[in-house]
Parts: sequence; structure tokens; C-alpha cells
Amino acid sequence: MPRGGREAIFLLTPSLAPRLSMNTYSTLDVARILGIEKSRVRDWIVKGFIIPSWHTAMARGDKNLLTYDDLCSVYLFQQLLSKGIHRTPIAFIVGQIAKAGLSNNLKSGLRYAIWNTKYPKEGGKVSILNKIPPSMMDTSIQMLVIDLLKVKNEVDRKREKRGSRKPTTGWLSPTIR
Repeated sequence: MPRGGREAIFLLTPSLAPRLSMNTYSTLDVARILGIEKSRVRDWIVKGFIIPSWHTAMARGDKNLLTYDDLCSVYLFQQLLSKGIHRTPIAFIVGQIAKAGLSNNLKSGLRYAIWNTKYPKEGGKVSILNKIPPSMMDTSIQMLVIDLLKVKNEVDRKREKRGSRKPTTGWLSPTIR
């Protein structure tokens, strides 16, 4: 029991109920699983390149909590950054994939994210498709093709290898009565 003999009550709204079974990861978990510095993950979140879909820290001592799809977004961000692409267009690409979520895209049969890099300063255009259209192969110099299934498989491999600790599950904030 909390101080003063009051019991902790967890408020649960119907919109949160389906999310309770979802695994969440702290920035430390993400950094450990992906093998990158915690400060780098935190910096990407603070600067808005990665937006946690579960909980964004709002005050000192508060934790960012990321979902599995966010974990995949951080991995993709890291991989594209290592290829020399600037952080702003990467954030745009990752944000477009995150709209439906990497897992939902794959469940819907959408495997490839294709970014038209012809006008990168304007953000370009991201299409998420089930296959790479043959007409795009001729203009591939202006396209970046991301295989979402390979991203998922690589994150799963890293999670199995480095993610021995269980992620936080069902984050709720208690209300004291």
C-alpha cells in the first residue's frame, strides 16, 4: 500500500485496454537490443526524429516507452543514417511507415517502403507497396527501396540475441485514493 494507507487504483479507459498486452521498451532496452548508445536514442526522441507511440517523457524522471514498431523505427533510422542519409528525410520516411505501423503494414501484405528521392528537400514521397513495380526499376537512381520484412527479421534477431530481459508490459499510471 502507498503511504497514508491509501490503495493504488489503476484507471483503465476502454481505449487503453487492447494496448495492455503490448510489450513496451524503455530507451535503455532499445539501446541494449540494437547495440547503440542510450544517449543517441534519447537524442533522436528529444529532437523529434523518433516519436514513441506508447508514451513520451514529459518531465524529468519520466520514461519514454516505445513499442515493437518503434523499436523497428529506431533500427531503420540507425541503418539509413549509417548509409549517409540526413536525419530529416530519414525521420520523414520512418514517420510515413509508422502511420500504420510496420507490423500492420506487413500483416496487410505491404512489404516495401519506396521513397522517391527526386525532391528530398520537399520530403519526397513514400509509398508502401506489396511489391516493387517493374517501372520503378528503370528509375531506381531516384528511389530508395526498404524491405520492411528484412527490417522486422533483423530486429527480431537482435531482440533474441541481446534482449534477454523481458520488456515492460502494460504501462499504466496509478491514481492514489
